[in-house]
Amino acid sequence: MSLPWFRSRLLVRRQLDRMFLDFADKLFRHMSGCGDWPPYSLRCFVGGAWDFGRAGGAFVEQCWGLGLFRPQIRILDIGCGCGRVARALARERRLQEIQCSYTGMDVDRISVEWCQRHIAALDERFSFYHADCLNRSYNPHGSLAAEDYAFPHPDASFDLILLTSVMTHLLERDVYHYLSEASRMLAPGGVVYASFFLYEPIQGAIGGAPRHGIRFPLVQGNYAVNREDYPTNAVAYREAYIRRIIAEVGLEAVGPTRYGLQDVLLLTKAPGTWPEPQLERGWHRLQDGCWRWTERMFSVRLRRPAPGPMALRFRFHLPDAIVSELKEVRLSAHIDGVPLGSTEYRAAGDQLYCCEIPASRWVDETVLVQFELDKALEPSPVDLRQLGVIVVFQECAGPLKRRLEPFVLCQ
Repeated sequence: MSLPWFRSRLLVRRQLDRMFLDFADKLFRHMSGCGDWPPYSLRCFVGGAWDFGRAGGAFVEQCWGLGLFRPQIRILDIGCGCGRVARALARERRLQEIQCSYTGMDVDRISVEWCQRHIAALDERFSFYHADCLNRSYNPHGSLAAEDYAFPHPDASFDLILLTSVMTHLLERDVYHYLSEASRMLAPGGVVYASFFLYEPIQGAIGGAPRHGIRFPLVQGNYAVNREDYPTNAVAYREAYIRRIIAEVGLEAVGPTRYGLQDVLLLTKAPGTWPEPQLERGWHRLQDGCWRWTERMFSVRLRRPAPGPMALRFRFHLPDAIVSELKEVRLSAHIDGVPLGSTEYRAAGDQLYCCEIPASRWVDETVLVQFELDKALEPSPVDLRQLGVIVVFQECAGPLKRRLEPFVLCQ
């Protein structure tokens, strides 16, 4: 039988793998120190079954190199499969230190259940859920078409959204819907990591590209497919068409396309798609496009993006000089004298302040939030201002150059 027959009837093949291969695979995993891997019947459809650990670790290292991780980052992994990336993230000590939280979604119920038992059980910040979307291979009896599926997450609820090896198996309407939902769920300053098979023009997909190792002989407008009898086995897109969709859903690409085995686009919120904060008391402009706060007290006026109560997440940097001399500082916030809460910080580096803003505090769709540190460094001959927390939201260092937006409002 042909590969597409097996692939489109994955549940049949999985049952055969379970009966004839999983027991031997269990012995192999136990003897090779890979006992925490999922069984072969789950691994064989998420890339190389024997490359499971290395591939997950390599992906996490790539994300570090791109500057995608930051303190208390919230990650959504769309199409998480049996946890190749989730396992690597959960085992990464540096991510534990910055208190990374992770949500994995997949249409394959069996893979999700395995992840819930073996990964979520190890870290309370990791969770998984099944999306009952119709999928010829993984969920042939799904109740919803992918284009009709509404992700069960509020707006601006994630800082990093992963779409790896997902768009390579979706047709036009599903691609548009998934990117639109990703844009809705992405917090300001966040990034979508999405992989595709990209060509320009699309006719180049007919012969395929050496980097992909796949031919797409059937061109249909802006996309081409690998198999007529199983279109979603592999789907390639015209790059200009994908970039047009990206703009339509309120995203923009960060840097050039990263061509490879799959072609990667890093996406962030396009300018003007999110209410900009109005900086008021206590802000100093130190260079073009770069604002900092270096006083004990400052304020900012925020415009809410949606009705109802909102959660405020404020990102900032605490200099080494403050921590070494003052040992600890407390940052508090209030609106018209009503406290929102305070947090104590004892370590230098990137920090996060979180609080709830009740719906009753909003006036004319805006609110003035006032912040205060309990102490700061006194002015010096070098810096005549008080030295408190530092907020820079023009660009961050490293390979990923993007705007940093310190104030994130989400429901």
